[in-house]
Amino acid sequence: MTVPPTLAEDFQRDGYAVVRGVLAPEDFTAVREEYARLIERRVGEWHRDGLLAEGEDLTGKPFDEQLIALAAHPDFDPSLLSELDITLPHMPFTSLQPGSKVHTGPAVLGLLRNPKVLDVIRRIVGDEISASPNQHVRLKLPAPGTVGNFGARRGETMHAPTMWHQDAMTQIPQSDDTTLVTCWIPLMDVTEEHGCLLVVPGRHHEERLLPWPMDADTVAGLEAEAVPLPVRQGDIVLLHKRTPHGSTVNRSPRLRWSFDFRYFSSHEPSDRPWFPAVVAASASSPELAATDADDWRHRWEEARELFVSTGQMVPGRREFSQLVADSLIKRWESGDFPRLEPEAARA
Repeated sequence: MTVPPTLAEDFQRDGYAVVRGVLAPEDFTAVREEYARLIERRVGEWHRDGLLAEGEDLTGKPFDEQLIALAAHPDFDPSLLSELDITLPHMPFTSLQPGSKVHTGPAVLGLLRNPKVLDVIRRIVGDEISASPNQHVRLKLPAPGTVGNFGARRGETMHAPTMWHQDAMTQIPQSDDTTLVTCWIPLMDVTEEHGCLLVVPGRHHEERLLPWPMDADTVAGLEAEAVPLPVRQGDIVLLHKRTPHGSTVNRSPRLRWSFDFRYFSSHEPSDRPWFPAVVAASASSPELAATDADDWRHRWEEARELFVSTGQMVPGRREFSQLVADSLIKRWESGDFPRLEPEAARA
C-alpha cells in the first residue's frame, strides 16, 4: 500500500479518493467465513419461522454462491437480507421489534478496525477515530433481466441501482459539522459491469444539499458529470459526506459484495446517537478501542431494547424523513393498506 502524501488535500478538493492496495486477500478470509456461517444460521431461522421453504441444500458453499442460489428461489423475499446487515433497521419511522436482527461478529469488527484501513482514515479525521453506527454490508445481486434506469429506483431491492444521494442526508443536523468519512471496501474486483460506484467530483463544496427526491434535470446533470470508480479487491474508496454518489445495476453473474463503514473524529458528535458508535482507534487512550464483539453486540441489543420499551420510532433528518413519509403516503393513497373483512362477509 502506498498512501499518496496529498491524500487529505485531494480528498478535500475532489470529495473522494481511491486508495489502491490497502488490503490483502487474507484480510477478507475471516469475514467471508463468518458470513458463510451467518447465512446458514439465518436460513435455518427463516425455515423455522415459515418464511422460506428452500435453501437447505446450500450448506457448505461460499457465502456469495449461497446467496445467489437462495435469491433464485421463487418464494425468497429479498427483504430478509436486511437481517445480514451490520446495523438495525434504520429508515425513519421504523418501529424496531424485539426480534429485529443485526450482525456484529468478530470478523466484521476486525475489518472495521483493520490497522491498514485506519492508517488511511487517520490522514483525514486525525488520531482519535470512532466508527459510526451508520454502517452496512452491501449485497448487490445480479440484475434479473430488464431493469429500470439509473436513479429511478422504486423501493428497496437488492437488484436495483442505488439512486443518487449524499450520505449527509441521513445524518442529523446536530452532526453537520462532524468530520465524517465513508469508507467503501469491496471484497472483489468491481467494474462498471458489476455496478461500481459513480461520484460527482467537487459537488461537496456546494452550500446546500441536493433536493430529495431529485427531479429529472438534477439527475441528468449528475449523470453528465459522473465519474465511475472501478476498483480491485484490496482498494478502498473514501467519500466526503456531501459528495453525490450512486451505482448502476449489477449486470454480471456474480454478487457485488462490499462493506461501507463511516468514521469520524471521536471529539465530534455522532451522526446517529441513538445507535452505538464505537472507538476504532485512540492515540491518547488505546484501551478505549472496541475489541470485544460480544460487547458490541450487547450495545446494539441495548439500543434495540430502548426503542422497543419506549415505543419510539427510528428518527432521521427532516429531508430524509419527508422522503420516506411521502413514499408511505403514496402507498396508502394507492390502496396499499390492511383491510378488515366486512361484517356481512363474516356472517
